[in-house]
Amino acid sequence: MPRVADRNNISDAEWEVMRVVWANKSCYSKVIIDVLEKKMGWKPATSKTLIGRLVKKGYLSAESDGKRYVYSTDTTEPESLMVEIDTLLGQICKRNVPNLLSYLVDKSVLTEGHRDDLIAQLREKEVTEKIPCTCTPGQCTCHLHVENSVLSERSNRPNIGSNHEERND
Repeated sequence: MPRVADRNNISDAEWEVMRVVWANKSCYSKVIIDVLEKKMGWKPATSKTLIGRLVKKGYLSAESDGKRYVYSTDTTEPESLMVEIDTLLGQICKRNVPNLLSYLVDKSVLTEGHRDDLIAQLREKEVTEKIPCTCTPGQCTCHLHVENSVLSERSNRPNIGSNHEERND
């Protein structure tokens, strides 16, 4: 089975199937169908189609057990989430990452222990004076203030500053 980083991305619906398999370690399609019928209101054919797609993509393996198949995966939910997050981080301006982290913290439900762990991790995190933008000119607003950038050459407007102001706190 291919490594999770080498696999195709999966849809939101396929994530629902994966969550059932991760929760059960391995299971028959009936378990997946029952859970997703309750949660999503899906017909059995919908779940079966999604299971088939996940097997084809290499996310699930199917092992014959008489007339039925047992579905399992060799990847964990945290591993798959990390790949998705790495993909997202590769698609955004590096200067937006602190805003994304702040948003994730705001949206998260944390215990005191989780919060303390995050605070300790942030205290140990190496910092830089300025976050470099590695985007191609024209891909983000960081380059709008740079003379001779692709966007400033097309515009008669005065160059405007970046939306990514550096924080010194």
